[in-house]
Amino acid sequence: MLGLLLVIGIACSRSPQTDPDALVVMLPRDAEQLDPRFVGDPYGLRVSRLIFASLVTIDPITLELIPDLAESVTALSATEIEVKLREGLRFSDGSPLDTEDVVATFEGIVDPNLGSRYARNYRRIAEMRVTGARTIRFVLHEPHATFLTDLELPIVRSEDAHRRIATPEDPFPVGAGPYRLVKRDQGILELRANPHWHRGAPKYPRLRLVVIRDDNTRALRMLAGQGDLAIASIPPLLLPMFRDDPRFELRRAAGISTVYLGFQTRSPKLRDVRARRAIGHAIDRQLLVQAKYDGLAHVANSWIPHGHWAYADVGASLAFDPSRARALLDAAGFVDPPGPEPRMSLVLRTTSDRFRQSVARAIAAMLADVGIDVDVRPSEAATLIADLNQGRFEITLLQVPEVIEPHVLSWFFDSSRVPGPQQEGANRWRYQNEELDALFERGRTQIETDERRAAYQRVQEVLARDLPVLPLWQPDTVAVLRRGYDVAVPRDGRFGTLAF
Repeated sequence: MLGLLLVIGIACSRSPQTDPDALVVMLPRDAEQLDPRFVGDPYGLRVSRLIFASLVTIDPITLELIPDLAESVTALSATEIEVKLREGLRFSDGSPLDTEDVVATFEGIVDPNLGSRYARNYRRIAEMRVTGARTIRFVLHEPHATFLTDLELPIVRSEDAHRRIATPEDPFPVGAGPYRLVKRDQGILELRANPHWHRGAPKYPRLRLVVIRDDNTRALRMLAGQGDLAIASIPPLLLPMFRDDPRFELRRAAGISTVYLGFQTRSPKLRDVRARRAIGHAIDRQLLVQAKYDGLAHVANSWIPHGHWAYADVGASLAFDPSRARALLDAAGFVDPPGPEPRMSLVLRTTSDRFRQSVARAIAAMLADVGIDVDVRPSEAATLIADLNQGRFEITLLQVPEVIEPHVLSWFFDSSRVPGPQQEGANRWRYQNEELDALFERGRTQIETDERRAAYQRVQEVLARDLPVLPLWQPDTVAVLRRGYDVAVPRDGRFGTLAF
């Protein structure tokens, strides 16, 4: 199959239907929503950030928070943040972007009539004061260090602040990002440079985003000359086709999403941390990185990525060691029985994604070597998450997306975040630890980076000790790029580097 794709690809040229002046970006999924106050899907997030701009943004390489529409952001105290806008800001329609639009955006997102999914994050604002022609002071009800990250809310025009935009009736939203949307058909988005972007002309004046859902078809279209760039959307097993093709180059950056095993810590089989640690020692993570990812991933011991300001190296104790795994199983009461019976039987839940299932089965084979029988059961994502939220699982193989603000870990591990009828969260492991809860509160209320770093590094130490989840690896962000184009690979997989 791969050979056939190569032959077809070399024989074909760029599609005559493709805009010769546009950079053609291949996507595995469409953007479900482009209104940034409602976007919840990854490609909606990535595309909407090309159309809209925020007071601050995340540097795609360093992962640091940097000013965007803001000229400066100053924490005056634990509850007061002053933002000064750049001079001469405009939306893509040429209208001025000023303090009125900023205030309206933050007022609109908490408007119950708008119904934004992110309203809760911004109800912590007690007051907004316009203190100068370009200056706004945010006053919070209580200290909340993550509010600086929350300032990454895209700014909309004041007339749009209390209504839905990017709808079928109003398909072309007006933002202040590097591009403006000019065409939206099924599976195709076309963007043109925003002539009023505050950073000047984008690097590529035209973008054409094409959705091809099937992995093999997407690779074929790239090889046939119908695409120029695919960021984190060509599976590792298909990358060798492009590595050996002189028309393309592969570029990579250390990724910030984490593939992991989650444990139902209240299960009688997994309640003892020694059983969970045994599973960690039984999995040769480095071998799986080589075999399944062609080496394009890094073994992980934390959900906070390497190079992040809050990262702590806490993982040396979980090196691949089958003998240690068997000893821990013995100590936890799962002794090796006589005959063919396993020490323990587990059901591993994962998504229906074929590559994820392949990884799950490889993990199951490794666990079988230490006497743990694993039944891999794939499900559609919605069914899987519903079951996990209700505790109907033993172990699960999942991937957590970008962790840039370390306080997001509280959503997954704070005792108050066990999902239930009256409680929101993603602590599906039913893990509870008072020390960890206190650390999250400390990280939330401190504004000094050193204080926050100390809190979240201790969080990682506690999680590595108690192991409610087992981080496996962080896949690299890999871009397949047609030669002649120059795009920096973003660690977060977003598309901001297309503009500069």
